[in-house]
Order: sequence, then structure tokens, then C-alpha cells
Amino acid sequence: MNTLFSRIGDYLLKKALESECKKAGLVSILTQLSFGNVEYLRSKNKSDTSSEAIVMLHGAASDKTSWVRFAKYFRSKLPLVIPDLPGHGMSVSDINLDYCINAQTVRLKELLSALGVKRAHLIGNSMGGAIALHMAASSPDLVSSLVLIDTAGVEACPSWLKQKFEHTGINPMVELSNASDYRAMMHIGMENPPYIPGIIVSALAKDFVNRKAINVKIAKDIEKDLDQIESLSKIVTPSLIIWGAADKVMHVDNAELLHQRLANSQKIVIDNVGHVPMVEAPKQVAAACSTFFAGVVQ
Repeated sequence: MNTLFSRIGDYLLKKALESECKKAGLVSILTQLSFGNVEYLRSKNKSDTSSEAIVMLHGAASDKTSWVRFAKYFRSKLPLVIPDLPGHGMSVSDINLDYCINAQTVRLKELLSALGVKRAHLIGNSMGGAIALHMAASSPDLVSSLVLIDTAGVEACPSWLKQKFEHTGINPMVELSNASDYRAMMHIGMENPPYIPGIIVSALAKDFVNRKAINVKIAKDIEKDLDQIESLSKIVTPSLIIWGAADKVMHVDNAELLHQRLANSQKIVIDNVGHVPMVEAPKQVAAACSTFFAGVVQ
């Protein structure tokens, strides 16, 4: 019975994600790169030969599907590229790879080169924001603009999660054992998680628990070069900072530090929202991003 329940949950999860991608006008593509396969979502009705694209980068232990609700409301004349970063989702997840920020940036540049993208508008959440900052500082010719959503790598104040980890030695965003842990993680990451049927939560939790070893590895690897503060003075590209006021993972005070250090930036803080505003408030975040890109995309 449990096996049947699990299979039904997996099937329903797959169909739900396919439906959401269809509504957002996204198709899934798998490509082979030097380090392994990368799966990504791309705009269905936009040119596959564009040299400019909007690229969305998810956080650690997340995947490309965290952007689908946002993409449904986001408006842009440029194609969207939404990868499962290596170690995540359907992309290569080799425990022997290094998943530090610099290594992930190098792999992202290889992906963009393979897709013919010469100028990227990067939207990054959490770890994805740190990768976006690193790329903007190290390869400014590749980055046209930045949207930084509750980004990692710039700490003005320790978060609730960091203090919890220092006190217990356990990271409740990574070290999960069951569906109950998964629900607890959702409530840490989001102030108001969207409703998800229990059978689908069970399927999501099972996948997450199965990825525990690689998620722990990624969490350790990114600590090696997560701090991006010293590189901020090198970044002059137009930047939009978006933060959830109730973020327990990255303290909202970090938004102001980032705003002060990025010369060409603007800041939006959204009340009653946690660490993933593009999931909790997709319409509001999409509207803010659409307005921003209307001013920076030629």
C-alpha cells in the first residue's frame, strides 16, 4: 500500500509540474556539458538563437521548479533560461564534484556558452544570488543586469537559521528524514507556504530525503567561498534587490547592506514574506521584475 501511495504521489507531482510549466510557457531541455548533463527550462515561444536571455538561478537544495509560478506572471521580450544547477534537480549530481560558488559559476558560463547566450540578465535567489554576484564581479561582460532575491553571500546580521544551526549543529533546511521534516522546512523557508496536497508533499519529501547526502555536500562546499562582500565594489551593472521581510534564512538587514554596497541598485522589501518571495508572492515579484527589466533591456 505504501509503495502504491508513493507511486501515485510521484505521478501526481510529475503531472502537476508539467501542468505548471505549460501554463508558464516553459519547455524542459537536457544538454550535455563537459561535467555532465544539465536540464533547464526555456521559454517555448521565444527564439532559441537569442544571444541575450534572462537566466534564473535557484537556491541550494532547491531546483528550477521554484521559478515556475513566478515565470507564469513574468513579462519579458527576452527568452528565459532556468537551469537545475549541477547537484540539483535533474542535472548531474556527482558527489565528487565541487559545488562551491566559483565552481558553479564556471559551469554556468559553460552552459550559457553552449546555448549561445553572450549577455545574461541574472535573477538569483539565495545561493543563486551569490553565484549571480560572483559572475557579475568576475565576468562583467557576460552580465547585463542583476535581480537579487534574498541572496546569500552578504551578511549584515545573522539569521534565525544561522543561530539555530550554531546552537544545535543541525541544519533543518538540509538534514531531513521524513514528510514532517519537509513541512517544517517549508515553514522556515516561507512565511506563508502555498497549499500542497499531502500526497504530493510526501512525494516531494521522499525526493528530498533521497538527496540528503548531496545536499549536505553542497551546503559544506558553498561555505568555502560564499562571502561576496569584497567583490561588490566591482559591480556597476543595474541591480534590483528584493527581500522578504520575514526571511528566517537570510536576515532582511542584509538587503540594506547589499543596497549600500552596490552602486547602481534599488531595493524592495516585501512584508509578510519569507526566503523565497518568487514562490510566496509570484505576482508581486514578477511585476517588480518586469518593471525593472523594461528599463534595462534594450
